[in-house]
Order: sequence, then structure tokens, then C-alpha cells
Amino acid sequence: MAIHLFTWIDPVRESHMDRVSEVLANDGVIAIAMDVAWVFACAASSSKAVERIRRMKPDHPKNQPFSLVCSSISMASNICTIGDQDYRWLKKALPGPFTVILGRHGSLPRLIKDKRREVGLRIPRDPLVMAIIGAFGSPLAVSTISIESADNGTSHPSFGSQVEEGWGHSIDLIVDLGDESPRLQTTVINLCTGIPELVRAGAGDPALFGL
Repeated sequence: MAIHLFTWIDPVRESHMDRVSEVLANDGVIAIAMDVAWVFACAASSSKAVERIRRMKPDHPKNQPFSLVCSSISMASNICTIGDQDYRWLKKALPGPFTVILGRHGSLPRLIKDKRREVGLRIPRDPLVMAIIGAFGSPLAVSTISIESADNGTSHPSFGSQVEEGWGHSIDLIVDLGDESPRLQTTVINLCTGIPELVRAGAGDPALFGL
């Protein structure tokens, strides 16, 4: 059963960050409320943990990799190919509620054993997530947590208690500030062709990419 860790920021409790880092370093899966929604997260380099998330999300397309979360554009440059114009777009829009699709960096397969051609990059405006990545020192792979709604559609959990009820038996740690999640989607922008393309409208303003 997952440990439900209630933590705080400003300042971050270092012992909590050490605990989260230990879980991630040992092929663990955590749940955390990012800036737009609750997500499953694990070390991007852990194929075992990524596979665990896939088993919890059987409807996720097998050929669609999870998004990678970095703490900075500098960290992202180790996994994505970022040209001069791409950098200008990213500098303007990130951190923020966007998933930006970029070509992979040549070192990506060595760093995280992943042969994907494209990377869905996230740099959220979220101090807790930034603190976790800062303590862990490496990108996270993430996937949004979905729940069935009353009208047979899908929604997202609002609170950590819902995550614990639904998936506490399948994950290792729930990292919770106690706040209600806005339950939104990121705006997805494809930069692979050098010209921004809106793939999905969401919480981020596409105007930041000239759209």
C-alpha cells in the first residue's frame, strides 16, 4: 500500500525530498499533483517503473511514450534537440502548462534506454515538482491519472485521497500538498518541424508560441 506523504513547500522539507528520491531511485512509482493534474511519475531511466505505470493505464497507446519532465531548459537539452528558434519559444513559454514535442537528443537512448524519435517535454511551474527533480537530479516520466466519471467519460482526481483509494495498492508513494487539483490538460505544441503546431488546446496560451 502506498505511503501517503503530506509535505509542504517554502521551505521544502529535505527529508521528504530524500524519501521521494529513494523511491524513484529504486524503480518506484509516485503520484503527485502537478500544475494541471495528478500524475503517475517515475525515474525516466527506469524501464521497470515505466512498465508499472503502463499496466495501470491499459488504454494508453503502446507506441506513445510518456512525457518527460525536466526542471530547466538546460536539463531538457540533454534529452531533446533544441534549436535556436526552439529555445526562444521555450524561453518565452516555460515553465508553464505546456507539453512541447521536440526531436530527441542523440544521447537519449543511452540516458534512459528509450529509442523514441520525439520527446514530449514538460517544465511545469510547480515548486514541489521542481524540488523533487532538483533532489533526484534526473528527468521524470509522467502520465496523467484518469478516473471514470458518472457519465461514463473520464475525469481526473481532485485530491490525493482519491488517488489513494483508486491506486494506493499499485504505487509506492503519494506526495501531497493537500491542495485541490485544477484537473486540467496541458496545451500540446509540436515544434518538430521548426514551426509551432497546436496539437491540443489546454491550460497554456498558444499565443506564447505565436499561434
